[in-house]
Amino acid sequence: MKTKSLFILLSVLFIIPVNAMPHKRHRHKIQAQIIHSHSKSIFRSPLFLNLTADEADDNLTITFQSALEEADITVTDKNGNVVATEFKSSIYEGKTVCVPNSDSYPYLVEITSPRLDIEAEITSEDY
Repeated sequence: MKTKSLFILLSVLFIIPVNAMPHKRHRHKIQAQIIHSHSKSIFRSPLFLNLTADEADDNLTITFQSALEEADITVTDKNGNVVATEFKSSIYEGKTVCVPNSDSYPYLVEITSPRLDIEAEITSEDY
């Protein structure tokens, strides 16, 4: 009886509230791909920079999956307007850059650092 009461109490406190949480629905399917990469010097090991993009609540979030020091990050929309910039920032795994009111796809992400130059494109496919 105690076990059954404990299980009911735990499900009321933890399981039901988690299932009742509203899930953020994405408006678009987002795809990020690197279209150009230029290494400025020779390294002992290859240097790769990966990024992912996700849209929730009309904000585009770009997440970096690799590390890069002293990088200038510029995000431009389809009209060539700069929508986000960061200068001399350290890119680390999990670093994010947010673009508010994302509705001008495709976006171009330009990353310039002393070691590597990268251009990536973020596109959207409507569900």
